Amino acid sequence: MMGRVQEEKEILRDLRNTIEGEVLFDEINRTIYSSAASLYRIRPLGIVKPKHIKDVINVVKYASQHGIPITPRGGGTSRTGNEVGEGLLLDFSKYMNRILESDVGAGWVRVQPGLILASLNQFLKPHHLFFPIDPSTKDHCTIGGMVANNSSGPHAVKYGATRDYVLSLEVVLSNGEVITTGSVSEAGKATKELKDSETLEDKIYRVMPDLLKRYNQHIEEEKPFAMKNSSGYDLWRLENKGFLDITSLLVGSEGTLGIITEAKLRLMPLPGKALGGLIYFNNLDHVGMATEKILEFSPTMLEIIERQILDLARKQKAELKPYLPEGIEAILFVEFQDENEDQLRQKFRELEEKVIQQGKLAFDLIVAKDDKDMAMLEKVRSVSGPILNKIKGPKKPIAFIEDAAVHPNYLSQYMKGLRELFKKFEVDASIYGHAGDGNLHLMVFLDPTQEEDVRKMISLADACYDLVLSLKGTISGEHGDGRLRTFYLKKQYPKLYPAMVEIKKLFDPENIFNPGCIIGTGQNPLGQHLKFVSEAQRGPGISLFDKEPVRTAIETCSGCGKCRSYCPVAREVFEEWAIGRAKATLLREFVAGTLDLKILDSPQFKEVMDSCVNCKRCLTECPSGVDIPWLALSSRSYYIEKNGEPLDQRFFSKTRSLCRAGSALAPLINLANSLAPVRRCVEMAVGLDRRRNLPLFRRKTLRKILKNRSPLPGKKQIVYFLSCYSNFNEPEGDGLATLEVLEQNGFSVLLPEFPCCGIARMNSGAIHPVMKDIQTNVKKMASLVDQGLSIVFSEPSCALAVKMEYPKILNSEDSLRVAEKCFDIHQFLMMLHQKGELDLEMGRMDLAVGYHNPCHLRALGVVKEPVELLRLIPGVTVQTLGDNCCGMVGTFGLKKKNYDLSMAIGKRLFKEIEGSEVNRLATSCGACKLQLFQGTHKEVLHPISLLALAYQRGTQRLTSSGYRSQ
Repeated sequence: MMGRVQEEKEILRDLRNTIEGEVLFDEINRTIYSSAASLYRIRPLGIVKPKHIKDVINVVKYASQHGIPITPRGGGTSRTGNEVGEGLLLDFSKYMNRILESDVGAGWVRVQPGLILASLNQFLKPHHLFFPIDPSTKDHCTIGGMVANNSSGPHAVKYGATRDYVLSLEVVLSNGEVITTGSVSEAGKATKELKDSETLEDKIYRVMPDLLKRYNQHIEEEKPFAMKNSSGYDLWRLENKGFLDITSLLVGSEGTLGIITEAKLRLMPLPGKALGGLIYFNNLDHVGMATEKILEFSPTMLEIIERQILDLARKQKAELKPYLPEGIEAILFVEFQDENEDQLRQKFRELEEKVIQQGKLAFDLIVAKDDKDMAMLEKVRSVSGPILNKIKGPKKPIAFIEDAAVHPNYLSQYMKGLRELFKKFEVDASIYGHAGDGNLHLMVFLDPTQEEDVRKMISLADACYDLVLSLKGTISGEHGDGRLRTFYLKKQYPKLYPAMVEIKKLFDPENIFNPGCIIGTGQNPLGQHLKFVSEAQRGPGISLFDKEPVRTAIETCSGCGKCRSYCPVAREVFEEWAIGRAKATLLREFVAGTLDLKILDSPQFKEVMDSCVNCKRCLTECPSGVDIPWLALSSRSYYIEKNGEPLDQRFFSKTRSLCRAGSALAPLINLANSLAPVRRCVEMAVGLDRRRNLPLFRRKTLRKILKNRSPLPGKKQIVYFLSCYSNFNEPEGDGLATLEVLEQNGFSVLLPEFPCCGIARMNSGAIHPVMKDIQTNVKKMASLVDQGLSIVFSEPSCALAVKMEYPKILNSEDSLRVAEKCFDIHQFLMMLHQKGELDLEMGRMDLAVGYHNPCHLRALGVVKEPVELLRLIPGVTVQTLGDNCCGMVGTFGLKKKNYDLSMAIGKRLFKEIEGSEVNRLATSCGACKLQLFQGTHKEVLHPISLLALAYQRGTQRLTSSGYRSQ
């Protein structure tokens, strides 16, 4: 053990002295990188984040000299296990992620491997170009990973796969040589004599033509009869009229032949208008025949979803129910693209005639009526993954045979064979995917923590691949082989596989590049190194994370990596530890007993967990709905229980105490906050950034104002939960406006003295210090709810605390009952409007309002209501600003250590506002108001304040209060 540790230290030292990028050998990072989207868990020796090609060359040379494996890693989105390895992992996403050169006229771009696909297409959009390969991971996968796996997607039936668009590659070979691929004359290379100075590149071009010649007959014999293929090395496109181009060989090679450092890509013009339709089947056997006929019309997308998923979607997605009639066996989503909508609709009429009227293969077809209807049909098409990923219980949908492809002519036979196998093995399974090219995704429900189910998984894989190969298909249509399928390549290519072994030895004689992928060891690794933790594997001290909802969150995370695309912090810092799956991966390893529990007390562990700012976007964006914020909060809570709550943290999180003090000393505090020397001292003392614009404190709080105000009587009673910000900082803002609007609508408003909701302290992990306040709030609220009263909130974070966090903390019936009767004010008023009970007597206000929806309001499911409410005001037009976090996220943006990051997070939103023509900004969150003003210097109001002003202009009932300053 000591020898190994010493060796690792020497490797770490050597690499840090060799490269300019980062080298990480600590336990936390090695654990975080040990798993991703696949089934596997393999801890690497270390992680290298190269800054440039020289770093890559030096790492490869060092690894070659010392026999250390290297795994180049993209976005960690592969399901096949080619993104994990025991040696060094190269992560290009932080530094080597740029667009290097482009020629939009010629239609090409040159990029680095760490570039996210969505970022590339965003850059190309103004030029009316795009990279047409669209995997489901397009907003978080990297170009390097796409090239390595020969990715494709739902539009492959029109555009093909990545291989079709790679013009050339810059590649570091196993000895550190750098080559740029392209078409090379075989005759020119063959005449070169073998010399001692021969490079590896020379040898490759000298040996490859002979190898292809020797295996030529088998190359034709064993070519899969499929519209796309990502299995093994591509031997079918290497030669063309006396020229050799190894680009296609390297595309799809999964980093086993060389490390890609640049890719020159061919681009396509942005497509015309898309129109979609759903075709309904009551007989699964007819889907294959219908697919063949639909392909004659050249669709741009042709996707299948079968019965099990449709039944789940009908139950869980009420908005999709009108599109999913009972009793259907399957649907096909068909899309056509054209500039002319009339021609698109004519295609659907012709398709209906051929498939339904003449062929009698399906019983109905609906075509999108407009853009809104098209969006709903797209929602139906993409429902499969989210529906399956969110299924609870020990048996989960496992993706271990999910990528095989057959020719569409054999699709019916393939699906019939699959159903027979599922019945034989007594498993439930769902089928969806790309019917247009016979590439199906199969999700089988198994419990991978049980040995019996793991054995069943291997036996079922054997049988399914036998079925695929009997139809001359391919075991991998678009995701590569990896550890998941490499063992089966000998079955697919019994005579060609030796050629692939020769190619691997030619390019990588020391077998340092991603060993175990494509060229395997002879053993089937399908059931080995799985990341799922069985009861028997659970280590000591796991009770910390062995209660709900923490345990469910840990087990539910699939590691898909989509959190990289929506986590506001991860989108800016380009660190794996910042994304959501890193938190789940770390905690899973504590549960498995593979990590020392002392790490829980380390500052590094706390930094990882603190990188979650509790924006709650995971709850709506994560395909599995994993509550990563609760994992982070629980971990921070553990840390604080053991190490105490730091002074600076208490300063930011004890909201009510801070506000009371600020209000009591309002003139003095406000003056001090405006003085640079004072702000510098405060920054040094507690970390409150001196650049941050702060809200004023008011001596006359809203509660003091209300003592001199006679409330208007109402026929109905309602409870209002007053936030600290509304009471102490903006007493004449949304708090007073909420009272006025509710009174205008006939309510008598009760304003009980509740303790602070505690959201800031909960976010910091100080859950136990606010437990008494939480219990007091729930007890008071339960008493009010039992009287038949509802509770409304104008501050989203307070509502989120009560509706989402309290039930998890207390796990009591009272907390659940209270949560059901708590409503955001916009939501509550729109409920009145839907019942015809909202007063619409409003004065005209000619305003163009830009509305930003806070993350916490979004998490509560309140998205459209504020906009719809504002649009009820005569003369008001509303521009819904992009769904981007503003970057403030509670007290996060107040701190010096976070200020720059906070502003960077908000820059997309600020830029959008600057480019808009709105003359008023609105948001429902006090913290968001501060950030929007900081980033734009524009006045920001709460939507309820605008509504109250409209009521004032429409009636004289509210003018008696006289306290509104807007």
